Amino acid sequence: MLQIAICDDVKEQTISLQYYIRKYCKNHGIELELYVYTNGEELLLHIKKMDIIFLDIEMPGLDGIETGKEICRKNPACKIIMATRMIERMKEAFYIEAFRFITKPFAENEVEEALSSCLRKVLGSEKMLMYHNRILHNISQREIYYIVTYDSYSEVWTKDKMFRKEDSLKDLEYQLDDTLFFRIHRKYIVNMLYVESYKNGVVEIQGKSLPVSRRRRKEFEQTFIEFDIAYR
Repeated sequence: MLQIAICDDVKEQTISLQYYIRKYCKNHGIELELYVYTNGEELLLHIKKMDIIFLDIEMPGLDGIETGKEICRKNPACKIIMATRMIERMKEAFYIEAFRFITKPFAENEVEEALSSCLRKVLGSEKMLMYHNRILHNISQREIYYIVTYDSYSEVWTKDKMFRKEDSLKDLEYQLDDTLFFRIHRKYIVNMLYVESYKNGVVEIQGKSLPVSRRRRKEFEQTFIEFDIAYR
């Protein structure tokens, strides 16, 4: 599920922005959780879980630039879309590597373009075709919890469904985002976002215990630590 936040001290100004974001996600079949914060300090308390931030530059207290610096430090994978009425302040946003800029009052096409660009970079936003009850679905990689592979097909498990995909393990590895997914065994691929725990060569994910092969343990343990620091 995509986690998006809006940070603006004037809530009334965000009404149209919330509408455009929800409309875009609905039209593109994207599950969304949308949050609205009125100051940078409040946003930073929840920043670890965010994928995209619409961040106002002009805010009292911790302004958008200072908030952006903290976002880069605490959640470097998060994409920042800066919002402002003051075009001259956009230069400052280069210091926090803002991914896109939008201007107030918000225009729907500008918001859509910014979201489309971000989603191409957000972990697991790419989609894959697979079957559930013989009906073809287009599922984002982020929704996948783990994959069990067999000789000629794979079971793809999401939060509450099992999908079937007629691809080999090698083909799946090529398609999947290698920042997000790790092959722990000749039969299993896991989404690092949903690994609940790891101990003694066993991964716990959605109530399932999956073994990590001996030859992959050292690499997995290092990858798990690095992913936990960077993206959780």
